[in-house]
Amino acid sequence: MSGKNVTNWYKNFGRRNLPWREKVTPYRVWISEMILQQTQVSTGINYFLKFIEKYPDLNSIKFASEDDILKLWKGLGYYRRATYIYQAKEIIHNSMNGNFPEKFESIISLPGVGRSTAGAILSIAFKKSYPILDGNVKRVLSRFYFQKNFKEKKFWTLSERLLDNDDPFSFQQGIMDIGATICKKQNPNCLACPLKPSCRSNLKNNFFNLPTKKTKKKSIHLNFKIICKENKIYLIKDTTLGFWKNLWMPPYEICKDNDYDIKHKLSHRDLFIEFKTEKKLGQSENGQWIEKEKLQFIATPKPISDKLLEL
Repeated sequence: MSGKNVTNWYKNFGRRNLPWREKVTPYRVWISEMILQQTQVSTGINYFLKFIEKYPDLNSIKFASEDDILKLWKGLGYYRRATYIYQAKEIIHNSMNGNFPEKFESIISLPGVGRSTAGAILSIAFKKSYPILDGNVKRVLSRFYFQKNFKEKKFWTLSERLLDNDDPFSFQQGIMDIGATICKKQNPNCLACPLKPSCRSNLKNNFFNLPTKKTKKKSIHLNFKIICKENKIYLIKDTTLGFWKNLWMPPYEICKDNDYDIKHKLSHRDLFIEFKTEKKLGQSENGQWIEKEKLQFIATPKPISDKLLEL
């Protein structure tokens, strides 16, 4: 019965005005799920609208290059997600006749799609009953069933148990909304929660968050070489940093320390970035000259593009 309470709550109080919940298609759900990995809804909305304006469906994205998709990702971070979208649409068009797959095994085979993302696509786009397990759902399940430690196999079972098989479309969006707007990390609003009558945390008046692994941030000092010639600047595509893969940037050196111009925070790294003007290319540089007026149209990391556009 609790699952149906979630479904009914969503129909009355859910965030049905979110743009990916309008004109629902497998493609739109997929793009939204990729954007919302590691990204808050408030930030993801504008990126989703911009992406869909440029590529509203699978047919429109068919001939997009990886660079084209990376450009739309500028400033969002976790650029690998954009690369996954490029790789996945290539597979869909080359191996799946341009149709988004409808089976779990085929969807989860796409780059960047895990079990939870596949479950969300199947539940929302195809109205098939599959469990999901994103961060908000984990929190709701942990409190509802009073599970203080996360055990993946156990939580998948709990997610499947609570699922409303009669209306997975409404249920999945409802439980995600409950986690995002009611069952928050701090100060949950239990009075508004449809799961309140059976929620063990509520009955025990004991609310907790699942423990998270703390990772120590690594500091990286980067010196970027600004090399200009007439109205052009020399840029490379890098694949060795471990982040910003396949984005355009000036040649660089990793050093122990520098007089950094900016500090840029990534999820697991703090970047200390210094820009140095140089007149000549190094012997091993492998890039190309880009006209300055074209800089706004190529895929570059945001802290780099901000500097380059000042030149």
